Amino acid sequence: MTGAPRLVVLDLDGTLLDDAGDVSDRNSSALRRAEDDGARVVIATGRPPRWLEHLRADIPATIAVCCNGGLVMDLESDTVLAAHPLDGSRLQQAITELRARGLRFAAATEGLPEVGLTAEHSFPARGDRVVPRATLADLCAGIFVKVLVRPELEDAAAVVEHFGRDYATDFTLTRSTNDGLIEISAAGITKGAVIDGLAREWGIASADAIAFGDMPNDIEMLLWAGHSVAMGNADDAVKAITTEVAGDHDQSGVGVVLERWF
Repeated sequence: MTGAPRLVVLDLDGTLLDDAGDVSDRNSSALRRAEDDGARVVIATGRPPRWLEHLRADIPATIAVCCNGGLVMDLESDTVLAAHPLDGSRLQQAITELRARGLRFAAATEGLPEVGLTAEHSFPARGDRVVPRATLADLCAGIFVKVLVRPELEDAAAVVEHFGRDYATDFTLTRSTNDGLIEISAAGITKGAVIDGLAREWGIASADAIAFGDMPNDIEMLLWAGHSVAMGNADDAVKAITTEVAGDHDQSGVGVVLERWF
């Protein structure tokens, strides 16, 4: 990249956000300078839209790619610009086959913003959040843009292999944590694929984009960008494919890099 980036793409957890889940003053200031200089700032996260509300004042972004690409949101009007739902019947078939083999896991689906997360009764709760519960059939009957699969530790590799081998034309698998959680999107839907489509609409080449990330669900996005940045705390697979490795997410690593241009 010869000049300043025209597009800044940011993962949130483990990247822009610190350990407390906040945006540091240094990161926020750097992003605002980038926007003031004419760069587009876009969020690309595994989070659903409702998990962005408390961050909007600190991030000068009008577009958010949520649920690993399953939803594209206009943050100013709070409207869905694009949705990429999964095939519920194929999901139910895949899960039924796995359970017939004795593999143990629970699933949850992330629906459109007005629907939210719905989980099987055996899916573990996170904190004190109340999550609606449903049967597998009811989960798969809805319209959803991301699936979370929580396998037993000893069954995790077989679950991933099954989806990747027998359902590769239906689903895309990734992960954004190191606790065994598997995240599933529609086939071909990744942060990188969706960002590429948006950039084409805006007339911005990948060579003029910078992207920041830390986990495997960021890899396609990082490979797409002309300049890619792994955080110091990033997964080794991410560090191996990026242009550079920055400081940790808890040390305003994003802001330190952007200050070179803005």
